Amino acid sequence: MLSSWKFWAVLGGIAVVVGLFAYGFTVDPNFVQSPLVGGPAPPFRVAGLDGRPPLSLNDLRGTPVVLNFWASWCVACRDEAAILQEAHLRYEKEADVLRVVGIAIQDTPEKAVAFAKRFGKTYYLGLDTPSGEASLAYGLYGVPETFLLDADGTVLDKRIGPVTRAGLAEWVARISGPDSE
Repeated sequence: MLSSWKFWAVLGGIAVVVGLFAYGFTVDPNFVQSPLVGGPAPPFRVAGLDGRPPLSLNDLRGTPVVLNFWASWCVACRDEAAILQEAHLRYEKEADVLRVVGIAIQDTPEKAVAFAKRFGKTYYLGLDTPSGEASLAYGLYGVPETFLLDADGTVLDKRIGPVTRAGLAEWVARISGPDSE
């Protein structure tokens, strides 16, 4: 039979493993605290897709922004395309509450434009530089990733994975009050 200290050591180890698993089930895998939250958004300048002019962070000052990083090869980006388009129509076109901006990363202009047309994206779409300057500045883990910026350019929140209607509505309420929903 195990000596008393060995028994307790094994039992303690099992308890630690069970505790870690239990904690893991309570954590949202799409929530990774970004060191950018609460600070100024990193500046960027991207080439516009489909004949649109280039866009920089300075061009967006004065309006809250949903800044979405995506790619034509990203399966999860397909899932959120309609949701972002709806947000653009509802919160930008109708209510002028916020601006939706998409930045394609690790993509070609042709593939990004084809993806945008296929999924009906009409909000501003830009293309990151080949070296990934914008995606590196924002510390991306992958795509899709989305940031909420306030009108002054402060990063208010970050979402890893596809955005949801409820999540976007929560962000809109956060920046403009519950009457905007």
